[in-house]
Amino acid sequence: LRQEMRQQEGSWLSSQLIELGKVRLERTGFFESVEYRTDAVENTNDELDVVYKVKERNTGSINFGIGYGTESGLSYQASIKQDNFLGLGSSVSFGGSRNDYGTSLNLGYSEPYFTKDGVSLGGNLFVEKYDNSKNNNTASYSRASYGINGTLGFPVNENNSYYIGLGYIYNKLKDVTPEYNRNLYRLSMDIDDWTFKSQDFELSLGWNYNSLNRGYFPTSGLKASLGGKVTIPGSDNKYYKLSADIQGFYPLDRDHSWVISARASAAYASGFGGKRLPFYQTYSAGGIGSLRGFSYGAIGPNAIYQHKDCNVSDKFCQPSNDVVGGNAMITTSAELIIPTPFVADKNQNSVRTSLFIDAASVWNTKWKSDGKTRFPDLPDYGDPSRIRSSAGVALQWQSPIGPLVFSYAKPIKKYQNDDIE
Repeated sequence: LRQEMRQQEGSWLSSQLIELGKVRLERTGFFESVEYRTDAVENTNDELDVVYKVKERNTGSINFGIGYGTESGLSYQASIKQDNFLGLGSSVSFGGSRNDYGTSLNLGYSEPYFTKDGVSLGGNLFVEKYDNSKNNNTASYSRASYGINGTLGFPVNENNSYYIGLGYIYNKLKDVTPEYNRNLYRLSMDIDDWTFKSQDFELSLGWNYNSLNRGYFPTSGLKASLGGKVTIPGSDNKYYKLSADIQGFYPLDRDHSWVISARASAAYASGFGGKRLPFYQTYSAGGIGSLRGFSYGAIGPNAIYQHKDCNVSDKFCQPSNDVVGGNAMITTSAELIIPTPFVADKNQNSVRTSLFIDAASVWNTKWKSDGKTRFPDLPDYGDPSRIRSSAGVALQWQSPIGPLVFSYAKPIKKYQNDDIE
């Protein structure tokens, strides 16, 4: 924790540096509260001790969960996590989940103080099996994946940092429902079958900015990021993905009980070198985290299937309501955070209530050349102005068994056949 302090021993006292140390301790998320005081050193008239008083948050957790989703069915989750491992600031986690769509296991480690200069180290190992044949909103396929990745983070100043990472991922796909957009990918890869495998090496780069006043439930400050990853030589696929995200918190009163929060994110992906973006790397929106009030993954360009009566050689002409996703996405959200009724003031920092408006759009930037002329009667899947939106209320609780999120939303703008919840 000493590495978070900016007031150095034996130097001139700076109230600004002492306060900055308090903010940096709060950002770690290890503490429920952080306070400080200055005490005079005995037998001196020009020295002070700076004393920080912290109340530690329960940083270790063993979580078990069971839930039910209208699309994903019965789900189970279990995880073990220690955020401040051995009091050294590192984080170790192991978790798994299972639902009607698949099973996943994940082992993670992060060391924010890998070097004395503040360089951080993170790593992740995962195994996943996915089968969305029971999802009525998406074109089905099965995928088995495993991979490993590592990341180094480098601080620039108090608020800015950048990172570089390298990862490996193996995918085996089968039971892929023949579909027009997926067929374009298959042809670009010279794949004859609808069962295939790939292995890719990904290089990632990014920048992060953080001026939030604390790690959990911030009430002021800004957090932003820019990131990208690209496959490198030795990979079967050739693609890149770019993303940008920004979120700000603006208090309306001195106590930070009323706060406006705004967030916007954008993502874009594309193939290169004559190869298409893998269809399992496309974007879709819907559900908590992108567009509340709409079913998970239910927003995006729709699938075009084969039909025996199609008068074209490849037989792709049958429209559907199943989502295949797009290569570009924008999501936005605005929230008014309000005091939670019937909760004591001392517990307001562990419970958050908000009124929100969400909006999102997912589109295919290649639709004009891929299908607009061939399928003139279908919606324009290349139009970013096909925006959906919703409004509602949300409740978040940092409970003893882990974070819980509840939300209720109603669509404001939707299109025919959109799946809402």
